[in-house]
Amino acid sequence: MIRPADYKQTDGKWGSLPYRVPGETSTVKSSGCGPTAMADVLAALVSPYIDPVTCASWSRQHGYKVLRSGTSYSYPVAQAAAYGISVRRLNTANAYNRPADAVHGQALAEIQAGNWLVACMGKGLWTSSGHYIVVYGYSAGKVYICDPASSKAARLCNTWELFKSQVKYYWAVEVPDRIRQGGAVKDGDYRQEDFIREVQMCTGTAMDGKAGPATLSGTVTVSARKNRRHAVVLPLQKKLRKLGRYTGDLDQTAGPLFTAAVNSYQKQVCLSANPDGEITKGQRMWKSLLAYGEM
Repeated sequence: MIRPADYKQTDGKWGSLPYRVPGETSTVKSSGCGPTAMADVLAALVSPYIDPVTCASWSRQHGYKVLRSGTSYSYPVAQAAAYGISVRRLNTANAYNRPADAVHGQALAEIQAGNWLVACMGKGLWTSSGHYIVVYGYSAGKVYICDPASSKAARLCNTWELFKSQVKYYWAVEVPDRIRQGGAVKDGDYRQEDFIREVQMCTGTAMDGKAGPATLSGTVTVSARKNRRHAVVLPLQKKLRKLGRYTGDLDQTAGPLFTAAVNSYQKQVCLSANPDGEITKGQRMWKSLLAYGEM
């Protein structure tokens, strides 16, 4: 049984980041189950560099965050397509508390065929209103789940009968043959537009995946001494790891290995004779990483 990633929207690395439109104050922790569920899917099928910051920033950029609600039902198909994965919506009529609805049989057939489901749950065990989860397996009358908001055993594995009575909508995720045969991806791309958009989300600038003057001016100084646990450290770690310079964990902490990666980049890419382990706000290394103008 191939498992998706298992991100939690409550994780301190991204939980407090804004997942909102004007007029609300929601965060990834409070409203980001949709992007977190899709991050579970895409991190396993496309690239482990994809996480809830990647998907929440993409959703915000493309208008899928709904005012005073969660994430649009149009989002899963669009988010998957942006990374070359096929997701199909199985129903547009709400199936909540309709266990005899034919869509449940279609959904079960998808799981039994080796595909996954993104499901929006209604009131019950999984939520008091609406909540996206990922279903990745079925065996002996039980479904196996990645729940962005919980690690409780009953929410990660329960009977198909209970589950289907509380589902509102289904999306079928086509799991490629290469994944079925070889397991979840161990490496992948970290797209420049994702890096830029994640920096934009973490620094509070407008998100368009393009490094303009506002993005550069919104950067912050990061080092082992300054902003060492700022949210933007996470995309910086991902970028430097993909460039082969950072070898530590993606823990959103600028520690010794982060400093070493910064020094290496400054010496070999920025051609600095005096590397200082610091990515200074708006300066040469930020310009280089963002590919903004001339260094």
